[in-house]
Amino acid sequence: MARRGLLGVSILIIFLLFYCNSSAVLAQPTIILNADTSPSIASNAIPFEYFNHYIFVTLTINGTPGMEFLFDTGTSADILNLKTSQRLGLKPESIRKEKDLGLGDDKVAVAAAKNVDVKMGSVQAAHVLAIVDLHGLELVMGHRIDGILGYPVLRHFIVELDFKNQMLRLLPIKGYKYHGRGDILFLRQNKYYATVPVILGTSPYSLHDATLEIDTGSGATLLIYSNLVRQAHLVINDRQPENLKAYGVGGYFHVQLGTLESMSLGRMRVASLPVFLMDTTPNLTAKMKFGGVVGTAILEKYQKIIFDVPGNRIIFERDPTISTSENQPMMQALTPLLK
Repeated sequence: MARRGLLGVSILIIFLLFYCNSSAVLAQPTIILNADTSPSIASNAIPFEYFNHYIFVTLTINGTPGMEFLFDTGTSADILNLKTSQRLGLKPESIRKEKDLGLGDDKVAVAAAKNVDVKMGSVQAAHVLAIVDLHGLELVMGHRIDGILGYPVLRHFIVELDFKNQMLRLLPIKGYKYHGRGDILFLRQNKYYATVPVILGTSPYSLHDATLEIDTGSGATLLIYSNLVRQAHLVINDRQPENLKAYGVGGYFHVQLGTLESMSLGRMRVASLPVFLMDTTPNLTAKMKFGGVVGTAILEKYQKIIFDVPGNRIIFERDPTISTSENQPMMQALTPLLK
């Protein structure tokens, strides 16, 4: 299996960590929304746990129930924790260490497990898993992680992420039709990443087109890569000098905190947006065709997000209870996960 296909460079499980000087406060962003809804569709659905801005679902592996998986659309493979694979008696194939598989400075040991029966409810959600040691992620998050349900599930199902009812639904592709009035954004690429067009504002009079990944594995608001900052000549306000670190599959890496004037995602506009800047390595930057990721601290403001990757689109349904002038606590995404 090709290196990129096995795990890919899009693994982006971001845990933003403040050290002792983490008391910086930014202006609260303003969310401007218009309310739409769509009809519910009978489907295979399971509840998810929303833990510190991360989505966990319970799956069954080879008949063993109770496996806790992180739902992460920014990971280009489905992953099984090494210790879980050992507990289940699975024998990994082709173990090797690779660099630049995910964010972080370390090499990642990767193996493969094939013909694995991974079920979400009664539906088989995966059958090939990359085996990775996720012990570091468990320590940082303070949550058990048996594996990661990643981007491949988006290619094989219509996936409804229902924040209002905390449900995840897998719908069959054949015959699916959307009849709601949500914002429909067409994907700019859909092979390994779910990326959509956005507009970033560095001032009321300076707007920039950008392509960002929709990443349920990032608990942040917005993570911007240095290549986008350079190419679009973005001016990030209120840059903080504090030494901040984030954690990815490849270990720790440095980020810098700042503020954007605004970001428009469809008809939603977020003002005074806290953002994190990452200085991407040349190898990683060369492989990426997008400038950063939108995390769950923004995505959770929607009532429902429908990933229709086979239809080359993502549908965002807004919460009708949010007023157009209501301030949202975006900075809650900065809650320390490691002390």
